Amino acid sequence: MGRFRIGNFDVDVSRGKISSAEGVQIVEPKVMDVLQFLYSHRGNVVSQEEIFAAVWPNSVFSPSNVQRNIALLRKALNEDSKNPQFIITHPKRGYCLELNEHTRSHCVKWPLLAFIAVTIVCLVGGWCAFATQVVKTDFSALVPVTSNEANESSQSQSNNGNYLAFVRGDNDNQHIWLKELTTGKEVQLSQHPSTYYSLGWSPDNRALAFIEKQNDVSQLAYFNLDMVTLTSLNYANVLEFKEYLVTSQQLQWTNNNQVYFIERRKHKNDTQLSTVNIETKQKQVIKASMGQDWLKLHALSPDQTQLALGYEAGQNNYRIEILNLTDNSSKTIAVIEDGIQGLSWHPSGEYLLISNTNNLLLIDRQGNSTDIAFNNYQVIRDAAFTPSGEEILMELVNIDVDILRATSATPQQYEKLVDTSSVDFLPVFSPDSTKFVFESHRFGLKQLFLYEQGKQTLIFANPNNEELFGVVWSKNGEEVITASKDKLFRIDLKSGDYQEIAHHHHSFYLREKFYNEDAILVSYRADDGVTFHPAKLDMQTLSLSPFTGQGERLACYAMALDKHDQIYFSNNKQVFRLDQDGNFAQVWHADDSDIIGLAVDEQTLSITLEQEDGYELNMFDLQSAHSEIRHIANEKGNMLINASHDNTQLLYLTEPKRKRTLVRLR
Repeated sequence: MGRFRIGNFDVDVSRGKISSAEGVQIVEPKVMDVLQFLYSHRGNVVSQEEIFAAVWPNSVFSPSNVQRNIALLRKALNEDSKNPQFIITHPKRGYCLELNEHTRSHCVKWPLLAFIAVTIVCLVGGWCAFATQVVKTDFSALVPVTSNEANESSQSQSNNGNYLAFVRGDNDNQHIWLKELTTGKEVQLSQHPSTYYSLGWSPDNRALAFIEKQNDVSQLAYFNLDMVTLTSLNYANVLEFKEYLVTSQQLQWTNNNQVYFIERRKHKNDTQLSTVNIETKQKQVIKASMGQDWLKLHALSPDQTQLALGYEAGQNNYRIEILNLTDNSSKTIAVIEDGIQGLSWHPSGEYLLISNTNNLLLIDRQGNSTDIAFNNYQVIRDAAFTPSGEEILMELVNIDVDILRATSATPQQYEKLVDTSSVDFLPVFSPDSTKFVFESHRFGLKQLFLYEQGKQTLIFANPNNEELFGVVWSKNGEEVITASKDKLFRIDLKSGDYQEIAHHHHSFYLREKFYNEDAILVSYRADDGVTFHPAKLDMQTLSLSPFTGQGERLACYAMALDKHDQIYFSNNKQVFRLDQDGNFAQVWHADDSDIIGLAVDEQTLSITLEQEDGYELNMFDLQSAHSEIRHIANEKGNMLINASHDNTQLLYLTEPKRKRTLVRLR
C-alpha cells in the first residue's frame, strides 16, 4: 500500500507525505503507520488497543500515544476534531476512517498541478503536549557500568542523564564516585573513607546530597560540584541524626531546595517520610507510618508534584502509594508480593519501575503491571530508566550465605556443611537430628534440599519458584511440609513425590507439627509488624484457629510444642505456657538478654538468648526449675539458627557476603 487518497489528500506512505492543492506536509513515521492501519480497516471501528498493538508492538499500552497521533493526523488533514470529516471518534469504542466510495483507491496518480504552493510542515517532535513517551519494555543486552572489582552501590543518575554517582567500597571504607557516562571518565568525590549511602542530585545537576554514617551518628550533607573538572568544590553539612536512622535508598531533591528522605526511629520500627530545607536546615515530618506498615522507598515524580511510596505491609505484601505533595493526600495504586528493592518513575511520569527482588515490574497509575523480562537470578536494587527511556541502570546483588555446624564440645570450631555462591538458609533438623532440610536459592530458584551424611539432595524443585514460608517435619521423619502464600506442599522423602494442597488463608509461617493430631503450629505477623500471632492449621479441614489467652490473641516472638501439644511462647523477655483450656502462665523470664528461640524436649525447655558477644543457651528443667546455662562466644559474626534436639549440634548461618555490581540494561 504505497499510495492512496483520502478526500482531496494524496498519501505517499514511503515518503511520509500528505499532499493537497494547499501544500505538502511531512508526518512522523508513527503518524503514517496509524493512518495506514486506519485505512486498512476503513469503514470499521478499531479500538485504541488495536491501533497501539499494531503500531507499537512489544510496548506497554499507552492511550496518550494513540490520541497524540490521531490529533496529528487530523491536523495534517485539516480536520476539526469537533466536526471531523474523515476520522470519526466513537466514544468508548475507538476510531473509524470513513471515506466516500469514489475517493477510495489503492493506486493514485500524482496530480500534476503546476500551481501547487509546496509548504512542508515538519511534524517531527511537534505538539509534544499531546504525548507521553512510548515505554520501551524489550531489552536484549546487560552490560557493566564499570570494570572495577570492588563493590559498587547506591547509584544515582543526574537529572540530565550525563552522570552517575555511586558508592564504591565496603562498610566504613567507602568513597563516593562520579562517572561521566558519555566519556567513561571516573573521579572520586569524597575526601575520606566512611560509610556512605542514599545519594541524590540537585535539580540543576551541580550538587550531590548523601548520607554519611560514622559510629552511631548519621548526617545529611552535600557537595557542590564543578562539572567541567568533575571535582567537589565544597562540603556542607545539613542535618545530623542521633535518634533516627535514614533508611531510604535515595534522596529526592526538589526545585525549592527540599530534600525528601525516609527515617526510622532507632530501636523501634516506626518509619516516617521527612524533608529538610537545604538553606534553612529545618526538618519537617510529612507522613508517619507505624506498626505493620514500614515505609521503605520513595521516588519523586518528574514534575515534582508527587512522591511514589513503597511500604512493607506484612504477610509478604508490599503497597505502592502515590502521595500528592500539594495537599498530602495519598492513593494506593498497587499491592505486590516478594519484596521491593527499588522504586523510580519512567521519564513520562505515567509509570513506576519496581525492583521486585529478581524481577522488574512496570506499573501504571491504574495499578496495571507488566514484566520487563531479562535473564537474571540476582537481587535487583534501585533500577531506574535513563531520561531517554532507552536504558535501565540498576544494581545487581549476589548474596552468599552458607550453613556451618559446631558442636557443644567444640563450639568455636565451625564445619562448613553447605557452601554455594547463593543463599542457603533456614536449616531444620529432623526429629532424630541425623539430617536437616534447608532452603537454597542457587541459580535463582527457591528450592528445598536434604542434607544427610555430607550429601545434599534436592527434595522439592518448587516448579513455579514460589516464595516459601517455613518447613516442618512430620514426627516420624518421613515427610516434610512447606508452604507458599496459598498452597501447602507435603513432600514424601521416600518416594520423592509431593502433594499440593490449596488453601484460602493469607500467607502464614510454618513453625512445628503437632504430636497428637494432623495439624501444624503456624504464625502470622501481628499489627505491630514485629511480633507474631500463633494459630493451629488443621491439615484435614484446612481451618486456621488463632490461639487466645484470657480472651485476647496471643502475641509472641518464638514458640514451640511439647509432646502433649502444649504451646510455649515468648516475648523478648518472658516464656509462657498455654494449656488446652486457653489458660497461660509464665514459666521463665530473662533478666536482660533477648529471647530469640525456644524448643521443648521431654521436660527440658531450651531457651536461646542473644547477647552482645554471642549467645546463651539456657536448658531449663520444667519439673525442678533448675537451669543449666551455656555461653557461646561469636567472634566471627555467624548467626545461630538451629540446634539438634539434645543441643549437641549447633547450626549457624555465615554473615551474608554481597557482591554488588552496577549494570545497564539495553
